[in-house]
Amino acid sequence: MPTDFGTLVQRDHVDVQKELTRLLDPAATRSQLSAALDGVRLGLIAHAEAEDIVLGRFESIPALVPVLAEARAAHLAQESALAALVSARPGTAVWCERAVHLREMIRRHALREELELLPALRFHAPRDLYQGLAGAFATERLRQLAMLQPSAPLCIADVLHPEARDTGQAGAVAMS
Repeated sequence: MPTDFGTLVQRDHVDVQKELTRLLDPAATRSQLSAALDGVRLGLIAHAEAEDIVLGRFESIPALVPVLAEARAAHLAQESALAALVSARPGTAVWCERAVHLREMIRRHALREELELLPALRFHAPRDLYQGLAGAFATERLRQLAMLQPSAPLCIADVLHPEARDTGQAGAVAMS
């Protein structure tokens, strides 16, 4: 049996939430934080763009317009929350609050998609279009990932010296 669109979307949500949890590990090294942040950034952006593109073919179906608009709005809000996260210093209370906030946003979004968007698509979308949705999404997601660059240029506090970070005296270092 081929993979369903809903399975792929849910897997993306779970993967991004796991990476956000890794960002909260107080013992994480700079390298681990960088890898987890790349996972969040690349996963979230590729997912949101791919979903928006492949679901665009259903915008002419009036019954789907509200759930599609809600999914798009949720992704935009998540991208804004991600921007706020990367501007915070790792390990600080602000960093943790923003990571938890984004993780919770994605959890709620995933639940809404599972309970509202996916059933609406299965019911209202033409069968042939819905059956091709998983393949189209997987292909578009890979295309989006190919266009993104890992290790976003950002500066973070030196997480190797938490005592300096806690006193606000840590210098910024570039992650690569």
